[in-house]
Amino acid sequence: MGDLLSLSPAPAAAAPAAPAAAAAAPAGGFDPFGLDMLGGGGAPAAPAAPAFPTTTPYQKNGLAVEFSFEKNPATPAVTVIHGKYTNTGTFPVTNFIVQVAVPNYIQLRMEPASGNALPPQGAGHIAQKINLNNTVQGQKPLMMRLKVDYVFNGAPVSEIVEVKNFPQGI
Repeated sequence: MGDLLSLSPAPAAAAPAAPAAAAAAPAGGFDPFGLDMLGGGGAPAAPAAPAFPTTTPYQKNGLAVEFSFEKNPATPAVTVIHGKYTNTGTFPVTNFIVQVAVPNYIQLRMEPASGNALPPQGAGHIAQKINLNNTVQGQKPLMMRLKVDYVFNGAPVSEIVEVKNFPQGI
């Protein structure tokens, strides 16, 4: 696995622009269902975190690795990636594992995947949460390598994918 961990710190290519953030909740504490029986109106909603487009860093044999992103404006160095793994092919995928390697300036914490088998035809998915802390936020870009291992139609598959083009603002 030494190759997997040898990330080059080269600058990332330009990423696509992120879409406009979702509209904020109506101001003034308006309760459209009349359920605010205490009349307090509630505290104003916190500003919404910006929305980021999903990315698909791996897609082969009907198998897709899709990432959606979450950031808290109070901790800009931390990125939470929600991995969703699906199989739209005609054969089941078994022994599915995603491993992540990052440069030493990024702290990584992966939560266990929700499973390791993907039924065919998109009949299910595996979810996994990946937490990244870029300790030099603003100086070096976020990057990672994925090692995707699985068995497809009885044959083992192992591939490494470099992920550099994260959405702008990540």
